Amino acid sequence: MNLLGPTLSLYLRRVDRWLRRASADPVASQQQVLRRLLDRAKRTWFGRKHDFAKIASHADFVKAVPIADYVGRLDLMERIFAGEPNVCWPGVVRYFAQTSGTTAGDKRIPVTARMQRSNRRAAMAIFAYYQRRGRGKVNSLMAGQLLFLGGSTNMTPTGNGSWVGDLSGIATRSLHWPLVKHYEPGLELALIDGWEEKIERVARRVMDRDVRFVTGMPSWVKILFDRICALRGIPPEGGISRVWPNLQLFVHGGVNFEPYRSAFERYFTAMHSPEYLEVYPASEGFVAIQPAPARGGMEMLMDNGLFYEFVPLEQWGQADAPRLMIDKVETNVPYCLVLSTNAGLWAYELGDVVQFESLRPPRILFAGRNQHFINAFGENIIAQQVSQAIASAATASGAQVAEFTAAPRYAERDRPGAHQYIVEFDRHPHRMETFTAQIDSELQRLNNDYSIKRRGNLGMMPVEVTAVPPGAFYDWMKIRGKLGGQNKVPVCSNDRRYVDDLLESVQSMNSR
Repeated sequence: MNLLGPTLSLYLRRVDRWLRRASADPVASQQQVLRRLLDRAKRTWFGRKHDFAKIASHADFVKAVPIADYVGRLDLMERIFAGEPNVCWPGVVRYFAQTSGTTAGDKRIPVTARMQRSNRRAAMAIFAYYQRRGRGKVNSLMAGQLLFLGGSTNMTPTGNGSWVGDLSGIATRSLHWPLVKHYEPGLELALIDGWEEKIERVARRVMDRDVRFVTGMPSWVKILFDRICALRGIPPEGGISRVWPNLQLFVHGGVNFEPYRSAFERYFTAMHSPEYLEVYPASEGFVAIQPAPARGGMEMLMDNGLFYEFVPLEQWGQADAPRLMIDKVETNVPYCLVLSTNAGLWAYELGDVVQFESLRPPRILFAGRNQHFINAFGENIIAQQVSQAIASAATASGAQVAEFTAAPRYAERDRPGAHQYIVEFDRHPHRMETFTAQIDSELQRLNNDYSIKRRGNLGMMPVEVTAVPPGAFYDWMKIRGKLGGQNKVPVCSNDRRYVDDLLESVQSMNSR
């Protein structure tokens, strides 16, 4: 008997009421969040410099605090990391989440005690949303083990009484009831830095356990599933259903899941297939959770210590670009997301692009990074459209896609340019021509600029697909030192740096 049942159910009902109340009036919720953040930080160095005490509206906030990325606030981040108190948030910051940055090297994002509480509440919100799907679902989860496949939980002391490491390490240190009772792979294995060793040891530990919940980046979870099937000596087709017949829920985030869906479904039988739930966590804060599989989009957390602003992607970088609150956004428009948080980030450029599917409640799709797009020929393709085209092509051709990335193939003499897709298949398409043509037609359906450029093959040629051998992306990520945890393959790029590097890696492997 699950003794957690009544207490857990009561707690999750409280969390669910908070979620419903905040999303029912997102404007009021966000106004209240901004007011709390400003009041809390008005006596900090940043709050005094920007006259937080005098800010009475969002318009005042826009005038007082300009948008900046990590590099733009690097001097403040270094002061906070050095242990200086009351810089952007009251007190001394004790934890820093380390992430990779393209212009500033490794970024160390402050994680305050209040942010930790917000992240814990967001984690429980996942279970509250899942409980909405049916009575007894969460209690059934808690009868087994919960597998969190993240980065290393090992933390490094800063010398100032603080700690720096992967967000997984900070989250694991703050595990509370009821998750701590069911956590896998255990604290010892979670500490491992080496990804290949970690996969091997985690696979051996959990393959005989009653795992009912799995969360992690899809590409890395897939590698774990393959290793478990190999250790059990069973084929991947339906293999995880045999290993974990009680697996109920797979929580995923960080990438668009649709291109990978068919590759994941091969591990399960029709009778023992888990439900899927998408989340949008970032080192800077937990943004959104998918409330139900039948409804598209993730519901933004409106009252959890994060204040959101939205800048239309097409105006990003312009001096007069609008900074919109939740009441001014529109559906089906890509926006760059800007955050102010209870960790002392103010008008912070997150680098992500989102698109609203509904406004009340506010539900979004993750549309990629504002640096991940293809516009070499005026086609304005964003990462979400690339992912959607790959998913459509896989369905049309019977393929299972393991990994992919896309880039421009530049014009050559009298030959117009095109998009080149590098794809690794778990199962090749019945006909590659069908797969390739479907990407092209789906992009034309999704994007008018692309469609115009493709007319008559004058501005652009059809999409070109290059298939690479199994394991090519894994080997490439390994060479780049990007195995595991929060690392992910870029969906697309406006230049050929990733594609050319990947193809060079494949050629090097083939020549050995």
